[in-house]
Amino acid sequence: MDLRYLVVGAPFIIAFFYALYWLRKWGAFSSTNNMSKKMTQKNESIEQNYILENIFLTKN
Repeated sequence: MDLRYLVVGAPFIIAFFYALYWLRKWGAFSSTNNMSKKMTQKNESIEQNYILENIFLTKN
């Protein structure tokens, strides 16, 4: 193995494992999935949905 490959590839390998470390620390790989509970609001009315749709609709 050439030393140049190690010099060029080592920062990417370190960054990959560093990202995996933080993802595991933040709970990205936990077996319990609470994302659906965090993303939805409990008191969500139909009017709020229409307001959000009107924001993202573009007029031609």
